[in-house]
Amino acid sequence: MRRYFLVVLVGLVVLVAGCSDGDAEVLEPPAEDVVLRVVTGETIARDWTLDELEAEVAFTEVVIEGDLQAGPLFLDAIDASGVAEWETAEVLGMSEGRVLEVALDVAAADVDETWILDVSNRGTLKLAAPDLPRERWVRDVGEIRFP
Repeated sequence: MRRYFLVVLVGLVVLVAGCSDGDAEVLEPPAEDVVLRVVTGETIARDWTLDELEAEVAFTEVVIEGDLQAGPLFLDAIDASGVAEWETAEVLGMSEGRVLEVALDVAAADVDETWILDVSNRGTLKLAAPDLPRERWVRDVGEIRFP
């Protein structure tokens, strides 16, 4: 029985080692006070704390369906992160009700100056836009990825 277990264990180790990409960069987790990480490819473009966002990116207000959303515009936050040109992005956060993690694929052609990263009362970010159905808004945005 021991020999069988050892053979299976060695086989699993070899299988896992063969499947891993030795060149893939592993991103360090963000610091505890980081509210937004912007990633381009496999590189961290910028980690933002809420204080840094407020100091470096203009905050604005947008009224969507009668509700005031206040925070940095999505495009301004991306620009301040050093992302110059992009076609698609993936916004990672939570669904409405904060039950499921979600990833919203965003095309640059669909984004305009009304897309906002609203700062919630809890100090988290919410991606909202007038032309984005409320059920597709991303709450507790933690990361924006660019391929």
